[in-house]
Amino acid sequence: MRHLTLLLLPALLSKALLGQHSGFGIKGGPVMSDTRSGNLTANWLPGATAGGYFALRAGPRLEIQPALLVTALGAAYALPDGGRSSVRTLYAQVPVSAKAFIGNVVNIQAGFTMGRLLLAQQNGPEGSANVTDSYNHWDYGVHLGLGADLVSGCDIGLRYYSGLRPILANDATFFPRNRALMATLGYRMMRVKAPRMV
Repeated sequence: MRHLTLLLLPALLSKALLGQHSGFGIKGGPVMSDTRSGNLTANWLPGATAGGYFALRAGPRLEIQPALLVTALGAAYALPDGGRSSVRTLYAQVPVSAKAFIGNVVNIQAGFTMGRLLLAQQNGPEGSANVTDSYNHWDYGVHLGLGADLVSGCDIGLRYYSGLRPILANDATFFPRNRALMATLGYRMMRVKAPRMV
């Protein structure tokens, strides 16, 4: 029994240490988004994002953070007659970020985001219309950002998302891709110690 305990002790200790640096949190914040297209000019449109995340310590200066977010994106367009039109889209997003700490608080973030379209609605002078069927149901792209993880358990982040897949279905002309700037405020309900620099 003693030998079994000694054999399992390193695994138990590593699990305990990992648990001290890992935890679940919630976050949300404002979003400014539009679409990139060589043949179509779009303007920024305000939105929002909210959801939960899991922080997993992967090293003394590295953290892996998958999340599940509901994010409102979209873009505004100027019409030839001087009017204005917009399309608002709602996605369930799963971003996976690698966070490299350059201090005890500040970190640089980079990762990949996969999104599932929940709703697309077009708004114009003639009213609103559901255009979900005109959009590809899946979106994916990359994101880069900066963050700060505070001792209080709060974390602040600023992230830029660039979609890699055209969002319109059966499109042979415009090929628009999502892009967004997101600012988030989060709170880790299970405290996570910031990596200590050596």
